[in-house]
Amino acid sequence: PLLAIAGVQDPGNLGTILRSADAFDAAGVVLGEGTVSPFNPKVVRASAGSVFRLPLARTKLNHAVARFREDGLRLIGTSSHKGVPLNQAKLDGPLVIFIGSEGAGLPRDLVSQMDELVVIPHSPRVESVNAGVAASIVLYEAARKRG
Repeated sequence: PLLAIAGVQDPGNLGTILRSADAFDAAGVVLGEGTVSPFNPKVVRASAGSVFRLPLARTKLNHAVARFREDGLRLIGTSSHKGVPLNQAKLDGPLVIFIGSEGAGLPRDLVSQMDELVVIPHSPRVESVNAGVAASIVLYEAARKRG
Protein backbone atom coordinates (compact mmCIF):
# COMPACT_ATOMS: atom_id res chain seq x y z
CA PRO A 1 0.00 0.00 0.00
CA LEU A 2 0.84 3.67 -0.16
CA LEU A 3 0.85 5.61 3.08
CA ALA A 4 -0.49 9.19 3.29
CA ILE A 5 0.45 11.32 6.30
CA ALA A 6 -1.80 14.21 7.31
CA GLY A 7 -0.11 16.72 9.59
CA VAL A 8 2.13 14.53 11.76
CA GLN A 9 4.35 17.10 13.48
CA ASP A 10 6.41 15.02 15.90
CA PRO A 11 9.74 14.03 14.28
CA GLY A 12 9.95 10.82 16.31
CA ASN A 13 6.52 9.75 15.13
CA LEU A 14 7.30 10.44 11.47
CA GLY A 15 10.62 8.60 11.75
CA THR A 16 8.83 5.60 13.28
CA ILE A 17 6.21 5.72 10.52
CA LEU A 18 8.89 5.76 7.80
CA ARG A 19 10.79 2.90 9.42
CA SER A 20 7.61 0.81 9.66
CA ALA A 21 6.61 1.71 6.09
CA ASP A 22 9.97 0.37 4.95
CA ALA A 23 9.75 -2.73 7.18
CA PHE A 24 6.28 -3.67 5.94
CA ASP A 25 6.93 -2.94 2.24
CA ALA A 26 4.87 0.19 1.70
CA ALA A 27 5.11 1.36 -1.91
CA GLY A 28 5.86 4.92 -0.77
CA VAL A 29 4.82 7.71 1.56
CA VAL A 30 2.89 10.86 0.64
CA LEU A 31 3.43 13.71 3.09
CA GLY A 32 0.55 16.14 3.41
CA GLU A 33 0.55 19.74 4.51
CA GLY A 34 1.62 20.40 8.09
CA THR A 35 3.76 17.25 8.24
CA VAL A 36 7.28 17.68 9.60
CA SER A 37 10.11 17.49 7.05
CA PRO A 38 11.32 13.93 6.48
CA PHE A 39 14.86 15.34 6.52
CA ASN A 40 14.57 16.82 10.01
CA PRO A 41 17.55 15.28 11.88
CA LYS A 42 15.28 13.61 14.45
CA VAL A 43 13.15 12.07 11.68
CA VAL A 44 16.26 10.77 9.91
CA ARG A 45 17.57 9.26 13.16
CA ALA A 46 14.23 7.65 14.13
CA SER A 47 13.77 6.25 10.61
CA ALA A 48 17.07 4.35 10.90
CA GLY A 49 17.85 5.15 7.25
CA SER A 50 14.41 4.26 5.86
CA VAL A 51 13.89 7.89 4.82
CA PHE A 52 16.56 7.33 2.15
CA ARG A 53 15.07 4.07 0.81
CA LEU A 54 11.38 4.95 0.49
CA PRO A 55 9.80 6.90 -2.34
CA LEU A 56 8.53 10.14 -0.74
CA ALA A 57 6.29 12.87 -2.11
CA ARG A 58 4.94 16.06 -0.57
CA THR A 59 1.57 17.40 -1.74
CA LYS A 60 -1.84 18.63 -0.63
CA LEU A 61 -3.70 15.48 0.28
CA ASN A 62 -7.05 16.77 -1.01
CA HIS A 63 -5.47 17.04 -4.46
CA ALA A 64 -3.85 13.62 -4.13
CA VAL A 65 -7.20 11.98 -3.29
CA ALA A 66 -8.55 12.75 -6.77
CA ARG A 67 -5.45 11.21 -8.36
CA PHE A 68 -5.63 8.15 -6.11
CA ARG A 69 -9.25 7.62 -7.20
CA GLU A 70 -8.31 8.00 -10.89
CA ASP A 71 -5.69 5.31 -10.35
CA GLY A 72 -8.25 2.95 -8.78
CA LEU A 73 -6.87 2.99 -5.25
CA ARG A 74 -9.09 2.36 -2.21
CA LEU A 75 -8.74 4.98 0.52
CA ILE A 76 -8.48 3.70 4.09
CA GLY A 77 -8.55 6.21 6.94
CA THR A 78 -7.52 5.59 10.53
CA SER A 79 -9.58 6.74 13.49
CA SER A 80 -9.10 6.48 17.24
CA HIS A 81 -12.79 6.00 17.97
CA LYS A 82 -14.94 4.92 15.03
CA GLY A 83 -14.71 2.56 12.11
CA VAL A 84 -14.34 -1.09 11.24
CA PRO A 85 -12.07 -2.97 13.67
CA LEU A 86 -8.69 -3.31 11.97
CA ASN A 87 -8.74 -7.12 11.92
CA GLN A 88 -12.01 -7.00 9.92
CA ALA A 89 -10.90 -4.34 7.42
CA LYS A 90 -10.39 -5.13 3.73
CA LEU A 91 -6.70 -4.36 3.29
CA ASP A 92 -5.94 -6.26 0.09
CA GLY A 93 -5.69 -4.79 -3.38
CA PRO A 94 -4.34 -1.37 -4.30
CA LEU A 95 -4.90 1.06 -1.44
CA VAL A 96 -3.73 4.16 0.38
CA ILE A 97 -3.68 4.20 4.19
CA PHE A 98 -4.18 7.67 5.69
CA ILE A 99 -2.66 8.49 9.09
CA GLY A 100 -3.73 11.66 10.87
CA SER A 101 -1.92 14.00 13.22
CA GLU A 102 -1.20 13.23 16.85
CA GLY A 103 -3.86 15.50 18.33
CA ALA A 104 -6.57 16.04 15.75
CA GLY A 105 -6.40 12.84 13.70
CA LEU A 106 -7.47 13.01 10.06
CA PRO A 107 -9.06 16.29 8.94
CA ARG A 108 -12.83 16.03 8.41
CA ASP A 109 -12.56 16.90 4.73
CA LEU A 110 -10.33 13.85 4.26
CA VAL A 111 -12.44 11.57 6.48
CA SER A 112 -15.46 12.25 4.29
CA GLN A 113 -13.54 11.00 1.23
CA MET A 114 -12.41 7.67 2.68
CA ASP A 115 -13.81 4.39 1.38
CA GLU A 116 -13.43 2.90 4.84
CA LEU A 117 -12.40 4.03 8.32
CA VAL A 118 -10.56 1.58 10.54
CA VAL A 119 -10.06 1.63 14.27
CA ILE A 120 -7.44 -0.22 16.29
CA PRO A 121 -9.33 -1.74 19.24
CA HIS A 122 -7.68 -0.77 22.52
CA SER A 123 -8.45 -0.35 26.20
CA PRO A 124 -10.96 2.39 27.03
CA ARG A 125 -8.47 3.64 29.64
CA VAL A 126 -6.41 5.05 26.76
CA GLU A 127 -7.83 7.68 24.41
CA SER A 128 -5.65 6.60 21.48
CA VAL A 129 -2.24 5.30 20.47
CA ASN A 130 0.19 7.74 18.90
CA ALA A 131 0.48 8.16 15.15
CA GLY A 132 3.70 6.16 14.88
CA VAL A 133 2.25 3.21 16.77
CA ALA A 134 -1.03 3.34 14.82
CA ALA A 135 0.73 3.41 11.46
CA SER A 136 2.97 0.51 12.47
CA ILE A 137 0.03 -1.64 13.58
CA VAL A 138 -2.01 -0.91 10.43
CA LEU A 139 0.96 -1.54 8.12
CA TYR A 140 1.70 -4.82 9.90
CA GLU A 141 -1.92 -5.95 9.55
CA ALA A 142 -1.97 -5.02 5.85
CA ALA A 143 1.26 -6.98 5.28
CA ARG A 144 -0.08 -9.96 7.25
CA LYS A 145 -3.30 -10.07 5.24
CA ARG A 146 -1.39 -9.86 1.96
CA GLY A 147 0.71 -12.86 2.99
